[in-house]
Amino acid sequence: MIPLVLVLMTMAGAVYPAIDLTAGERERGTMESLIVSPTPTSILLLAKYSAVVTVALLTALANLGAMTLTLWVSGIGRLIFGENVLSPGVIGVVLLLLVLFTMFFAALLLAITSFAKSFKEAQAYLIPLMLLALTPGVMSLLPGLEFSFLLATVPLVNILLLAKEILVGTAEWNLAMVAVVCNAIYAFTALVVASRLFGSDASLQGS
Repeated sequence: MIPLVLVLMTMAGAVYPAIDLTAGERERGTMESLIVSPTPTSILLLAKYSAVVTVALLTALANLGAMTLTLWVSGIGRLIFGENVLSPGVIGVVLLLLVLFTMFFAALLLAITSFAKSFKEAQAYLIPLMLLALTPGVMSLLPGLEFSFLLATVPLVNILLLAKEILVGTAEWNLAMVAVVCNAIYAFTALVVASRLFGSDASLQGS
């Protein structure tokens, strides 16, 4: 459950900044002034993307710190995972996985919210996305589900299963590299899609 909780909290931290920086600006009528400014649209999108990633990572860091402290103080971590679960190396690797997932999910959020004309409409668009993200997350908790090459290519599932493997100390680095490379490709693809949509005529219809 620990990797799933961390991922869900990270997703929750990225949702509202992404909505406010796209649909929120469109609803306030400030999007046009950004688009017609001398600053290139790609730089504007990169700034918004960086803001969403930063807020989401702060959320992830706060949750990871609180969870680590809870496991350490209560002693539950040593009972479940053994002596090495709270090592700085393990915590650092899990944080890097959250960074990689956040980069992909933030770009995906910006791409989807570019269609919304208002804050409420953006929320309605993101509900199916959250449900779709929750489904593979819950599936990763099924007993007997092993981290295979196929699952290493599935978004969200690969991060959850890899984090679980790292926490219990059974991670295979060849599969870990597949998961990392796939998530990097997904993040780049989602950012390219967001850059195509941001500032387009379709995204400005609301204001």
